[in-house]
Amino acid sequence: MSIAHLLDRPGLAVDERLLVLGLAAIWRADWPRLREVARLGQDRDLPRAAFEEMLLQSVLFCGFPRAVTAFEQFGEAWPAPSPPRGGALPAGEQRQAGDALFDAIYGKNSTSVRGMLTGFHADFEAFVLEVAYGRILARPGLDGRRRELLAIGALAASDQKRQFAGHARGALHLGATRNELREVLETVFADRPDDAIVAAWLHRVPAVD
Repeated sequence: MSIAHLLDRPGLAVDERLLVLGLAAIWRADWPRLREVARLGQDRDLPRAAFEEMLLQSVLFCGFPRAVTAFEQFGEAWPAPSPPRGGALPAGEQRQAGDALFDAIYGKNSTSVRGMLTGFHADFEAFVLEVAYGRILARPGLDGRRRELLAIGALAASDQKRQFAGHARGALHLGATRNELREVLETVFADRPDDAIVAAWLHRVPAVD
């Protein structure tokens, strides 16, 4: 399915669908698709800052090497008048905001997830809360609902089933609808005609606490 047809679909705002497409393209290292997303965002006068937030979020879901290339490719397709900067919460507020977002996403499972992270490595839980959540995901440039929609798109694209389920629940906690989750999946797997793929991922969406 072409991007034009995807953008005509109801159920997800155009900017949100482009952000999902962009992050999935970064995971797949599909740089022509990412450049197309950039050009469409610019042509539609969408705020470039939202796409910059998506690029920053790609560090968490796609890794540093892909994120570096993504910034390069996106910048070539949609040049910025000057290097973007700022947008993070003040340093003294980041950890508290990260903790609050983490708890909002995981709900009653928050304590057990924290324990799991600590069990992987003594420093890992602090890294996740301080860097992933406090410095990136809690940035106010995108609200929590949109960031979780991006997360489930990236996790589905990268076949991370367990984490997909956790973040799908988090998206619902933060106000997303099941239909929006479906549209994210339809967007991520638009190039695959098999409806069973989307159905299988939707089956993994848990009930809201």
